[in-house]
Amino acid sequence: MTQELVEKTLALIKPDAVRNGNVEHILQQIELKGFTIVTRQRVHLTKKKAGEFYAEHSGKPFYESLANFMSSGPLMALVLARDNAIPAWRELMGPTNSNKAREANPTCLRALYGTDGTFNATHGSDCTESASREIRFFFFAKLVQDPLPNGVAAKNFVVKELQPTLIHCLTALCKAKPTANKLEAITWVAKWLLENNPNKPRPLTVEEAETLEEEEEDEYADFDFGSEKQAEETMDDDLDEEARAATKLQSHFRGYKVRKNAKAKTERRKSQVVLVSVETTAEDEEQAAIKVQSLFRGHKARKTVKNKKAKAATKADEPEPAE
Repeated sequence: MTQELVEKTLALIKPDAVRNGNVEHILQQIELKGFTIVTRQRVHLTKKKAGEFYAEHSGKPFYESLANFMSSGPLMALVLARDNAIPAWRELMGPTNSNKAREANPTCLRALYGTDGTFNATHGSDCTESASREIRFFFFAKLVQDPLPNGVAAKNFVVKELQPTLIHCLTALCKAKPTANKLEAITWVAKWLLENNPNKPRPLTVEEAETLEEEEEDEYADFDFGSEKQAEETMDDDLDEEARAATKLQSHFRGYKVRKNAKAKTERRKSQVVLVSVETTAEDEEQAAIKVQSLFRGHKARKTVKNKKAKAATKADEPEPAE
């Protein structure tokens, strides 16, 4: 039986598209075109790492400005999979220069979200060898050792890689017996899989964290995008993003204060209602006591009158003594 293979490619959503808030729009287009997002991560490259990624262009006139641009802010790296993924992704991106893309294919990603030949929103591998190398650059090598399989190969992969973990998960579910509710059981399984994922990223050691921190440098002072105006616009975009973030944080804080004050007022109203209720109950008890006392006094008065009447009647019935 011939094994059908699903092709994989690296896709980058570049810093300009991330800064402009276009990540979700691009992801929607990717899924609509039938791609599977195998994995993704948000990355902020140093200038050195950006230069290594574009090492094949070293020495070309645009190399320095390209490295500066790719290290200017966070980007989104993705591994996409589908049949003919490499040409399909390049077709969805469109021509390299965004101005030409708007003329040739106005609905492609670079036409919609790019600006020019450098600020062109996306990147994609141009061949199988490039895809393998670029995926290794951003992700662990296991992703590119073999293409994603279909058919029998996919079943073998499930039995070998997934089944052992699922067996442990279902065994733990049977022992825990969290609930009889199906939805709650599914939630329990999902949480267990997240916590016990064998491919879960491990935390960095202290030494690795220190090394990574040393590598992260602020590259803004070295920007050279071909014109001073472009550099100023890029810096303005970053400042606008920071301002928006600060405004959002202030808004959340104001909302928190409003909710807190509203909760305090509600508690005060509840306590006032309780006090009024207690006072009303005391008044009712006092009135009831007065009423009982009044009834008792009336009962005693009626009993006294009845006794006097009985005595008077008895006296009237007695025979008068003889003279």
